Amino acid sequence: MAAPAEEAARVLLVEGSDDAHVIRHLCEREGLPRRFSTVCKNGIDALLKSIPNHLGAPRLTALGIVVDANTSPAGRWQSLAARLQSAGIAAPAAADPAGTVIPGDTRVGAWIMPDNEQPGEIEDFVALMIPTADPIWPRAERYINGIPDDHRRFAPNKSTRAKVHAWLAAQQRPRPMGLGITSGDLDPSDQTAQRFLSWIERLFNPTTSN
Repeated sequence: MAAPAEEAARVLLVEGSDDAHVIRHLCEREGLPRRFSTVCKNGIDALLKSIPNHLGAPRLTALGIVVDANTSPAGRWQSLAARLQSAGIAAPAAADPAGTVIPGDTRVGAWIMPDNEQPGEIEDFVALMIPTADPIWPRAERYINGIPDDHRRFAPNKSTRAKVHAWLAAQQRPRPMGLGITSGDLDPSDQTAQRFLSWIERLFNPTTSN
């Protein structure tokens, strides 16, 4: 656990508690020290609005930002980049597929869920950690896909969310997404999960950061 001063100096902004939970358990499972304090903003609008205030904190040395792409990764990056530029941060024209890290007196990093390139959200990131040969996942997909359109209570772009939670519910001991990582139900050796951890390390570990 990082000391309070280190937590104040390194901050990770996330949209909600699910993001924070998954990131915490992913770091714990892979033995990556969390040298940062996670702040949940309860939505993208509140997160974007808070960026200038966080960047103005006197002890800040690194600010990480994790947001969902939803239907448009490029659109989400443009919104984020515009907010950073208004705060005096020279954001690149496009997100880095490996996770963006902008060097400076205060390092600024951004990760757009699930992989900086595809539409989606935290559940799409978690779905990538479902073991390839898992026998339950295809059944969860068929179950959700088989719900008639007029009976669906989720938006069309939220089908992966429904499938992931159906899959989690069918485990021997159903758990939230984060605990599914530390329990071994999910496999963090997935390439995207490992790229995310490398981004965290580059951003928050001063011995390896840009």
